[in-house]
Amino acid sequence: MLTEITRFNEAVDQALAESIASYSDEVVRSRDTFLAILGHDLRSPLSAVTMSAAYLAVPGRVSPEARTPLMLIKQSALTMSLMIRDLLEYTRTRLGKRIPVMPFAYDVGLVCEAAHDEVQAAHPDCVFDLEMAGDLRAEVDPARLGQVLSNLLNNAIQYGTSGSPISLLARGETNAVVIEVTNQGAPIPSNALQVIFNPLVQLRTEHGGSPDPLSTSLGLGLCIAKEIVAGHGGTLRVESSGAEGTVFTITLPRGFMERPAI
Repeated sequence: MLTEITRFNEAVDQALAESIASYSDEVVRSRDTFLAILGHDLRSPLSAVTMSAAYLAVPGRVSPEARTPLMLIKQSALTMSLMIRDLLEYTRTRLGKRIPVMPFAYDVGLVCEAAHDEVQAAHPDCVFDLEMAGDLRAEVDPARLGQVLSNLLNNAIQYGTSGSPISLLARGETNAVVIEVTNQGAPIPSNALQVIFNPLVQLRTEHGGSPDPLSTSLGLGLCIAKEIVAGHGGTLRVESSGAEGTVFTITLPRGFMERPAI
């Protein structure tokens, strides 16, 4: 009799544990589906804002006094667009899909130059050093690689010491192209280095406080960057010290290595 009661209790515990696990999985999937729908639906009204701002930006359509708020609208719309893009791609990975990467033979140096020019234009007060050496040809998806570099450079701006230059270095090696993004500032603690590529992780500022309250980052940029680099068959790693600064290193094989389908 005691044995039967014990087995009954074990069966109830097993069923309860399985029900809780199933419920939790369903809640997570419903949340991710909601985020995907939300991100998709937000693009239409944001597109209207962006096109309207572009229309008003034509010389002569607004007064000189309106130029400053108009530029603020354009910059804010761009920031929102990048946030929505990151949100959609994060939910894509959460729903079991990969971020699409379509590589072809291309000069990585051109991607670096474009990313440098774009970020420099958005942050004219920042100092950027661009250095390239060797054969930079590889099979890459230029748009996706540009997205990675944009994320890394903006991350360097957010967490680097104000006034210190941010370095973007690309060099060709025998079988790979290596890209380094370096910023100076307080080193990242070793425990934070272990989770820095996890989604929704935001580091503290160089002053040791909470993340910048004015930051528009969702904490997804580095996670997405690592996913895209992995899609190229490459690696993304980070090292941080007081002497050398924080260095993100991308290593891309010259030939594309396709990952197995899921």
